[in-house]
Amino acid sequence: MVDTIEKSGHLTQSPTLRSPQSAPDGKETPAKKADSLLKEPAVNIAEVASKVSAEKVGTLDSLDQMASELREAIQTLNTALERSPTKAIITRDEALNRFIVKIQDKSSGELVREIPSDALLKFARNLQELKGLIFDASL
Repeated sequence: MVDTIEKSGHLTQSPTLRSPQSAPDGKETPAKKADSLLKEPAVNIAEVASKVSAEKVGTLDSLDQMASELREAIQTLNTALERSPTKAIITRDEALNRFIVKIQDKSSGELVREIPSDALLKFARNLQELKGLIFDASL
């Protein structure tokens, strides 16, 4: 006979009745072992979500700080290169999420050097397309 149902969902019986799960010698039966394995997890989802949210904010702040430091470094580099006969053009490829540095002659506008090279950029774009075909982006 069931007397009460606790909040955790476990059934309690009156103390005068013997549980069908307990053996006469007082040893634990397989049914009792199964009940002990089905306890509620010790993880609180709300706590985990708040921790993850706080870490996300910290990561975004760190990325913003790194981006501003990178912009300052680019500006310093361009200022230093103004004195030489070449100029550096630093751009960001949005599709690859990479920075591209081009060194050009100031007078002629001729491209002296590109880092990474155009061939490497084409290879990376093709690899990105293949990755999109191989792995489903909706996962």
